[in-house]
Amino acid sequence: MNQNGKLGLALSGGGLRASFFHIGVLAQLAERGLLSQVEVISAVSGGSIVAALYYIHLKKLMEAKPDDAITDRDYINLIQRMTRQFLQATQQNIRLKAFEDPAANLRMYRRDYSRSDRIAEIYDELLYRPAMGKTEPVEMRELRIFPPGQPNFHPRRDNPSRTHKVPILIINATTLNTGRNWHFTARTMGEPVRYRRGQPQFDEADSIPIRLRRPFDYFQIKPCPGHYQHHDPDRCPQSFTVAKAVAASTAVPGLFPPIVLESLYRDGKDPICVELVDGGVHDNQGIDALLFENCGRFVISDASGQMDFEHCPETGALKVLSRSATILQDQVRFESLRRLFETHGRDRVSFIHLRKGMEKRELGWIGWNGASFPERRQKPTTLAYGVDPRVQARLAEIRTDLDAFHDVEASALMYDGYQIAGTELPAGRASSAADWPFLAVADQMRHPDKYKMFMRQIEVSRYHVGKLLLLDLRLLFWLIGAVLVSLGWSWPYVMQWLQGSIPFSAIAVLVLIVLLDWAGRRLARLKLRELEWLTRFARRLFQVPLNGYQAARRFLLRAALPVIGAIFIKAYLRTFNRLYLCYGRLSRP
Repeated sequence: MNQNGKLGLALSGGGLRASFFHIGVLAQLAERGLLSQVEVISAVSGGSIVAALYYIHLKKLMEAKPDDAITDRDYINLIQRMTRQFLQATQQNIRLKAFEDPAANLRMYRRDYSRSDRIAEIYDELLYRPAMGKTEPVEMRELRIFPPGQPNFHPRRDNPSRTHKVPILIINATTLNTGRNWHFTARTMGEPVRYRRGQPQFDEADSIPIRLRRPFDYFQIKPCPGHYQHHDPDRCPQSFTVAKAVAASTAVPGLFPPIVLESLYRDGKDPICVELVDGGVHDNQGIDALLFENCGRFVISDASGQMDFEHCPETGALKVLSRSATILQDQVRFESLRRLFETHGRDRVSFIHLRKGMEKRELGWIGWNGASFPERRQKPTTLAYGVDPRVQARLAEIRTDLDAFHDVEASALMYDGYQIAGTELPAGRASSAADWPFLAVADQMRHPDKYKMFMRQIEVSRYHVGKLLLLDLRLLFWLIGAVLVSLGWSWPYVMQWLQGSIPFSAIAVLVLIVLLDWAGRRLARLKLRELEWLTRFARRLFQVPLNGYQAARRFLLRAALPVIGAIFIKAYLRTFNRLYLCYGRLSRP
């Protein structure tokens, strides 16, 4: 890599798969003395989760020691501490832990509280508050770093005089209002705007008539009453939290509702609700933010989901729409990288990604005689960085989720990022290799044939559910057997209770009410004019007297299901989740 220019680090989206891969890249950067040279960190989605945690640990280091007292070993120790905390926190299963609290589940029925808000609370509880040593939520403006003796420090102005740079952290989201990128930094938030001679530059190709101008500082935003500062940060943009910013960056459309930011803008008298979704919708690699900050050297860590070849794509409407969205996102990724290589040169870009060195094939067509023309093949080169091609292919398929990753999955991804980065990054300063825990899987990654259980663990990692049963089919048979035995043992008692406690007439009335309710709702929806009298009759006869039943049903759906669901999730987290982590311990053969 060319050594001239500001060094920027981009951490892509891709769930916790990306987070662990990025940790390996950070470890290699720290070991080579390059992490101290990074001046901008642009993070998206899964990359934002780990980037925010790293930045909090870095803030504590930078504010505890003067520049000349910081060493490369400090960065290595920082990454090791951060990795331990990150693994311990995420193995609690963030995805399911968001639904473990019955009270929070019930709150999700409110319009001002969603799954994304709950995920933000989990991020803050497990990651950011413990790292910061706080009991209150960590605010974005609290991330500003002030080295000893520099109370007015600003990275753009003061970094040139430092040996160990203070990076600018950019957490990327996408605003649904304008479709543009949205930056969260320690100083401000909003849509990035370029200025020339103090005037904003409007791009002729950008046809959207309104742009959301970002403030120069959080303190320029109107403060709000103290009651809202932590309990409802949506109403207090000045106190917007790190966890909320990360939740916005990870709010995958369709899976998580947008993070809504109120009372920051208005258009005349019309209020504006800024709705933020996953930063990967706009730029899943985080490259645009590095270009905006005028970086001249780039480290791109890309563990995002990439499009694969399909022999016979499905033709159903939903499948075609999904495939089309994947094609669009893959094309955006390709064009962003191609533009970066062409404008800055490949020698200024360290591109680290999950499909590096994998086999590529070009198929020949079928000729007039029915025979296929010879195919062209680029053989895999993954062994050059110590990973078997079959292992690399499986790692590229690992799920992009927020559930628990056991030690083997996490270590394999960290080792992969570490090894690939070793082939792309410049030599840096000479330093002794660190004793990274993930190096324990080095032999498994290179010689998977000797470790059948390891290969099995990597193969099933692509599934979102059922991984534990796939790891050990005996558990499936034990589970089925336990259910059958429980049913057989309890059946006589259940029947005795039903016959003795609930009269048959009560059961019949309940069934009749359900059937009448179903019939009434169906008849009431009929649109035929000939049956208009029947629909009016249905409304009067069926629905009005059954309001009590409808209310009870709504109560059960709104109250009982979230509570019952929380009970099952608690049981799962205390049994199957722990068992899954046990099966993925590094000590297993």
